Parts: sequence; structure tokens; C-alpha cells
Amino acid sequence: MRKGFQTRKFFCRMQMQFIGFCTLLLLAPTDVAKDSFIAPAAAARGQLSAQDVSQLQSQAESGDPAAQLKLARAYARGDGVSKDAEKAAAWYKKAAEQGNSDAQNSLGGLYLVGEGVERDKQEAVKWFHKAARQGNTSAMFSLGAAYYNGDGVKVDDSLSFAWFTLAKEVGNPAAAEAIQRAESELKPRKITEGFKRIAEMYERGEHLPANQTEAARWWMNAAARGDEDAQIATALKFFNGQGVPQDFSQGRHWCNEAIKQGDARGEYCMGYIYQRGLGVTRDLKEARKRYELASKAGHVSAIRALAQMETAGEGGKVDRRAACVLYARIANAGDKDALLSLAKLRKEIGAKEWKEVEKQMTLYHIDRAKLEYGLQQVDTP
Repeated sequence: MRKGFQTRKFFCRMQMQFIGFCTLLLLAPTDVAKDSFIAPAAAARGQLSAQDVSQLQSQAESGDPAAQLKLARAYARGDGVSKDAEKAAAWYKKAAEQGNSDAQNSLGGLYLVGEGVERDKQEAVKWFHKAARQGNTSAMFSLGAAYYNGDGVKVDDSLSFAWFTLAKEVGNPAAAEAIQRAESELKPRKITEGFKRIAEMYERGEHLPANQTEAARWWMNAAARGDEDAQIATALKFFNGQGVPQDFSQGRHWCNEAIKQGDARGEYCMGYIYQRGLGVTRDLKEARKRYELASKAGHVSAIRALAQMETAGEGGKVDRRAACVLYARIANAGDKDALLSLAKLRKEIGAKEWKEVEKQMTLYHIDRAKLEYGLQQVDTP
């Protein structure tokens, strides 16, 4: 059984600590202007006047999203107008559709609990995502809660942790407690996965604006925790100077960290470095050795690179039979370029050598009939 926050009520209680009420989750977000909820001093002075409401109504109807948001809050609270959840929802939606992140967040809260609209948790998540993309801290927190509880989405602890982390980074006070509880509950790999999810969102511009600098930062956070995927991603960032200054030394470092964990991608990475002399003296023999190591683990790019080196005699002797076997391994999996290269090589070697190649194919469980059919198709004018 989960410890700590087990239901949405917990999140609501945390919101009460800094919002002041909990009628709807995040209807009064923490990151909005001061008029987003009635402070005690404002309440003492009284509600909006009829003139205030009339002015707001006029501005809202003319399409001003800020006025639409204020009018929605007035109807939600009964501030200067009769409390009306449906009218509040309608004005929140108008402002939300114009891109107002606070309105989007509040509208998500309405859909989450069915206040003024038909309850629809998936619709709630949609609006939370729109607001979060604009940096709305409350929406980020709400997404953390949604993915934790499975509200409108499948339960996903790593994505929940990711959104809580993002909310904490931009100053949501409730997120700090959520993170603390999650860290005591989740296994380390889930936390690391959460960092990777943040990196991926920034990398792809998915649910967050594309930001290669932020993507690199979060890849490095995950890499430092020993994740091989993140270590390779970080290495590529340094090699390409994407989100970080180009630094071949740092790239090699992260490739080697992946190698320590037996990751074939790290070996391929080092082969690529030595083949091209990236920050090191070019060493084709070392490159070929690294590609061989990665090829044994089935790394497709390493197999292709090694086949090319075997064919050209780079870093060692020419070995076209070995190259044929290498190409056959990936051609058997549907790689058309490898099939073309294999067809070309077969014409260059004799029938006796090809028989030796076919014997080697059995070691890799290559479907010779399928491969032969593919070769014939390639050879057909």
C-alpha cells in the first residue's frame, strides 16, 4: 500500500495551506495575480461594486481575456454577482481558449470535480497540460496529482514525480512536500525515470516548450544517477554542442560511464570517436575494436560501421566474408541499405567464399531463404 499521499484529498489539503480554501482543486492558483482570490482585507472592504461588474462584463464581452478571467472568478465566488458555477465555467473557458494559463488551470480544476461543467477528468488533464506548458505552477502540480492518482490518465509514478519536480522548480510551495513524500515512497529508478521524462519533454517540445539547454540539464541529472540512456544522451549533447558547449572530453566521459555498465552504445560511441578523431588522435584500429565489441551485443550502427571497415580494410585487414555476415545480420532484420551492400559484396567474392558466409549465417540464426529472396529482388533490374 502506498504511503503518504494516497488520494486527491491530500493534494487538496496541501493547497489549503497556501490558497485558503479547497472548494475546487486549484481554482485559486498560487501563481496568479493578487486579485485571484479575496484576501481578508479585501473581504472587509466589501465585494465588487455594480459599476465594477458592469465594466468587467463589457470588457469580457469585447474579448479581453484578463477581464473574462476576473469575471469568471466573480461568478465562482459570488463577488458582486450571484454565485453561478456555470457562468463561471463559461467565462473561464472563454479566457482559457485565448491562451490565459490561469483560466486554463482553473477550467481544468472545474472539469476535475464537475463544478459548472460535466465532470471529465481527461478534459481536466488537457487544460492542465495547456497551462503547464506556459509555466503555470499550479497546473504542473495538478498534473503531478493526476498522474499519481490516475485522474484522467493512467497512473504513472515517474511522470507524476516529473511534474511535481517541475512545479517545485518554479516555486509551487505544495510541490516541495509532494517531492519529499514521493522520494520516501518511490524506488530510486522511478525518480531517475522522472528526470528523464522531464528531459524528453524539453527535448521534443512535448507538453513543455522545446529547450535544449533544459533538456541537457535533466539528462545530466539522470546520467549522474547512473542511467545508461541518460549517459548516452548526455554524451551526444556534448558531442553536438546541443544545449551545452561542445566538449568531446565530456562526451567521452559519459560514453565511458555507460561502458562501465556494459552498455554497447558506449562502445559504439567510443568507436565513432576514434574513427573520426574527435578530441583524440584518430585510431582506426581502436575504432574497429570498439565496433566489434558493440557488434557482439547487436548494436545495429556498430555492425554497419564495422562491416564498412572490414570491407575497406580500415584498422585491419580486408575481410569481405566477415563484412557479408555483418550485413546479413542486419539485412535479415529488414535493413534495405544493408541488403544492397550485401548484394554488392556477393558479386565481388567467389562462390566458395559465399558458401563460407552461408555457414557463418547459421550461427546468427539468419533466415537464408528470406535473405536469398531479398537479394534476388535487389539483383533484379
